[in-house]
Amino acid sequence: MGPYLTVPKREKASEDGENAKLKYGATGMQGWRNTMEDSHIAELDLGNGISFFGVYDGHGGNEVADFVRDHLANELKQLASFKSGDYDQALKDIYLRIDEMLKTTYGKQKLMSYKKQSDSSASLFGRGNSSEDVAFAAGCTACSAIITPTEIIVGNSGDSRAVLARKSSTPGGKFTAVEMSVDHKPELPEEKQRIERAGGFVEDNRVKGVLNLSRSLGDLEYKSDSSIPLKDQMITAMPEIKRETVGKDGAFLIIACDGIWDCLTSQEAVDYVGDLLTNKKREKISQTIEDMFDKIIAQDVASSGGIGCDNMTCVVIQFK
Repeated sequence: MGPYLTVPKREKASEDGENAKLKYGATGMQGWRNTMEDSHIAELDLGNGISFFGVYDGHGGNEVADFVRDHLANELKQLASFKSGDYDQALKDIYLRIDEMLKTTYGKQKLMSYKKQSDSSASLFGRGNSSEDVAFAAGCTACSAIITPTEIIVGNSGDSRAVLARKSSTPGGKFTAVEMSVDHKPELPEEKQRIERAGGFVEDNRVKGVLNLSRSLGDLEYKSDSSIPLKDQMITAMPEIKRETVGKDGAFLIIACDGIWDCLTSQEAVDYVGDLLTNKKREKISQTIEDMFDKIIAQDVASSGGIGCDNMTCVVIQFK
């Protein structure tokens, strides 16, 4: 079966929470994959009325995604840019900061500890046993949202995605999907130009024929040219930033890994979540996400072409 199980793991890890401004649900499911390599962050209070949410889809192992889960929010709070309210810059700073941390002795030791805790093995994935091997081979996408009392600021690197749902003005009050991120793929002209300037190439829509995304945290083997700034490496952690205002129109934000977006368009996800949130009145937001996962997971690997066979992680934030 290669990277897939013979029977999917449908058990879901879910959480819910709320404050005066919003409520959220978050769910992760391993599905058909041999291992679970996704993680997420849900922090209701980073101070000054700020909340923070993110989804981090690992590749080459779970280690970098787990490192991000355990370190990013706390490191973000300590940044001068965050403390001063420059949240666009703070998201850029924290992504590059994570890459720098992964290069340190501490970072490499943490990655090794995650590797030892996981069910993955070097023989299964072809990775070595040293901390250097793990630091260079593993990576993750990063799609994060800083939510202030008035704004949503999304920083995205990779092909996880954030989609804002707003009530449309048309009769019936349907939700309209507003994409707050771009899927960073190597074949995109701007991404391909950066990859080639850094000495790489794109083959079969993959960086050097291997990696099928062009921005990520980790993946240090693609960021090893010391003559090039981190933002200009073949693979860069530098996020694209998008902002939207927080409305009082029943809006909600979906942040999810590509395991969901391979199965649903942005509008389809908004329609599905919006219908359950507004019409079926699910007790918990995470129950809506669980229902969605059950709907889109593949019934079998062979006939699905891999669609619906990936790890699935999703966070939904509903504004009050």
